[in-house]
Amino acid sequence: MQTYELKVVNRDIVANSEDMSLVRTSIGMDQVHVLFDSPEWLDFPVKVTFAQGDDIVTQGLVLSAVSNSDEWSAEATVTVPYEVIDMVGKIRVTFQGTDANGNHIITAYGTPLEVEEAGDVVDGTMPADAPTINEWQQAYADAMAAVNRAQTLVTELESRLSDMVAGVEGDINETISERIAESTVVATDSTLGSVMVGSGLNINSAGVLSTTSRYEIGAEQAAAIANLSALAYYCFDTSFDDDGDLEPTATLKTTAIPLESIVDGETITVSEGKLSFAMVSADETGY
Repeated sequence: MQTYELKVVNRDIVANSEDMSLVRTSIGMDQVHVLFDSPEWLDFPVKVTFAQGDDIVTQGLVLSAVSNSDEWSAEATVTVPYEVIDMVGKIRVTFQGTDANGNHIITAYGTPLEVEEAGDVVDGTMPADAPTINEWQQAYADAMAAVNRAQTLVTELESRLSDMVAGVEGDINETISERIAESTVVATDSTLGSVMVGSGLNINSAGVLSTTSRYEIGAEQAAAIANLSALAYYCFDTSFDDDGDLEPTATLKTTAIPLESIVDGETITVSEGKLSFAMVSADETGY
């Protein structure tokens, strides 16, 4: 296999071999080794285009850094496609790199290679598989690669955005909690403010407060109940409970006791043999 040396210097293509002539029948037998003078080529996906007449073939290059040279930064090797050596004439060559953002680097068109007619030899055999990928197929492949890169980027951005939203929501919730805590006024006897539901109170999902507890009786009611209990004790075999209710199964005692001696004359009075029970007014008790 014949290898032809090319150089890319200041984006111009320069022949680096004394003999740059290809034989028309040397199908699949020739390759090009190219040296690049600038490291910026390593930052781009690079393609090489070979053209002769109406035949144009574009192929991708795999660049590698040149570590043992101060003059050259990158290199690559590619086989000359058979489509451009099937007839006599000059081969046009160019190198181009384009990244996902549309930035590109490109050389001027050069004609360092030339195909000459073969002598009296057997022609090479045309490959049986598919032709070398053309520029349109390469463009499609490059487009699909760009789509895949874009999808990867979108996925990464969605993940980062989700993390950012979660972080912002956490900050907002924390700030709201802090603001509520700072602005909350606790209710007092003289100040309107917030209260917590304590014992004896219930609150439903609609925020309605209720209680099942009975009101506590005041001192006057307690005194009245005490007198009723005393009356029940002396007159009946029963008594009143703490809520003022008469215990069941009351039986009248047979021993007569002067009523005036067992009532206080205020909440319970006796007049003409009748007992009267005076409730304390609502204004005094709130009942």
